[in-house]
Amino acid sequence: MNVAVFAGGNKEFTASRLGVKLAQSLREQGFNVTLRAVKGKIKAKDASDVREYAAAAKPKTLAAALVKEKTDFVVSLMNLTGCQAAAEAGVPFVYAENEGFKEDKAAKDKKTLLKKAKQVFVIKTSDKPLNKKVYTGLKVQEVANPAVWVEHYNYNKPACFKKENNIVAVGKLAKESGFDNLLKTWARLAPAHRTWHLTIVGDGAGKAALTKFIAKNGLEASTEIVSAAEDVYSLLRNADIFAYPALNPANADILLDAMASKLPCVACESGPVTALVANGVNGLIVNAGEEEPFTVALDELMVNWGKRVGIAVEAGKLKDRYPFEDFVRAFAQFLR
Repeated sequence: MNVAVFAGGNKEFTASRLGVKLAQSLREQGFNVTLRAVKGKIKAKDASDVREYAAAAKPKTLAAALVKEKTDFVVSLMNLTGCQAAAEAGVPFVYAENEGFKEDKAAKDKKTLLKKAKQVFVIKTSDKPLNKKVYTGLKVQEVANPAVWVEHYNYNKPACFKKENNIVAVGKLAKESGFDNLLKTWARLAPAHRTWHLTIVGDGAGKAALTKFIAKNGLEASTEIVSAAEDVYSLLRNADIFAYPALNPANADILLDAMASKLPCVACESGPVTALVANGVNGLIVNAGEEEPFTVALDELMVNWGKRVGIAVEAGKLKDRYPFEDFVRAFAQFLR
């Protein structure tokens, strides 16, 4: 069977890595799978058989490609254009999105389109009951949030940026991400930890203020801000600590990724964080928005290698709660 997997997303979340993993898993089950995404969204080295298309490509154009390649089924991950192309081509399709997912540009007649889907999968990101109103009239199946992780084994290995030790933080460069508090913490810690390096990964309007703070406090040698377009998962693989200073996040998917990647994490208290972290066991939780507790917790992990490793091992067990095989099985049932 020929299967096309469309990977989409929005400014806050990209399903590209999820698409790569799903396509790989379906291939292992014997399906002929092509991965489709807007040009530049999927790095060629991360996936095989990728079909890129222009961001402005019309569903009719994509539908013609599906027909030409004799596609039997379409799986769309947060990509309504993929659904439209499948409907246009007369190819059966299923759609999946994170709970509460919103397109960057409001989609017209989204529900009408999704009524044509064989199934709409809602990836649960909280323990709260699903908002049924949003999905009224659709064939909906809830699925557990699948952990897509990188392995992080050697805690003594040379780290990235040719530094000995790395702290990584990922998120939108905005007030709610808490990076201003993280940099205040770092300004206090960096002088005492000259072999350590902080990398903030993200994009947004707050970059100018963060850059100004770094320069004002003489942190240029130990601090770097890189675009989210970088390979975030390579950065996680080469990190020693993950910092998550986000304030009241809607979800904590990147924290889940970091923990499943066997990284010791320091995070601010919130509902999504406490659902993942057992304080002092598989991570450290501090009061949200307070500089002193975050500073103390981060310093503790920096100076205590044994504690880092112990927490990292426990954090790595989190992925067992989110087996990717269950996610794959949900889609494969429609491909038999």
